[in-house]
Amino acid sequence: MSSTMVTAITTRSPLLLLVLIVALALAGTSSAWKFPSLWPYKHVHVINELTTYKGVLHVHCWSGKDDRGHIDVAVGTEFTWRFKPNIWGTTKWTCELSTDDHRYASFDAYWEDNHQGKREYKHNIYWVAKEDGVYLRLIKQNVDQYWTKWSSGFI
Repeated sequence: MSSTMVTAITTRSPLLLLVLIVALALAGTSSAWKFPSLWPYKHVHVINELTTYKGVLHVHCWSGKDDRGHIDVAVGTEFTWRFKPNIWGTTKWTCELSTDDHRYASFDAYWEDNHQGKREYKHNIYWVAKEDGVYLRLIKQNVDQYWTKWSSGFI
């Protein structure tokens, strides 16, 4: 696109320029384009590290428009999925974890925090089920941050 064409578009209609920018950004999500997408995939991982528990971890995660169903995760393994957050910054995923010995936890597994420091803003978010609760794995600090305790019984 020539600079005179861009100048003509911007002086006549700022809305038309906005539409052009959005169209180009959305076209960037196509695998046919060679530049990275403006909205990269996010990956959420739920890891079962319940070392003394011999059963599976029951995981159910959903967002406003998607439901990953009920997944059983064996000790030492993980359940992961990927998605693209919406352009409005309102994407939120919630997970419920439970065990056959009546432990239960529910938490927001992904939300747009816009670098507010609530969690590492990364493309991979790791949740770890341990004996005393659920942890958020902080990769940069190489620690698991305690997030929520197990409730006894099911809700």
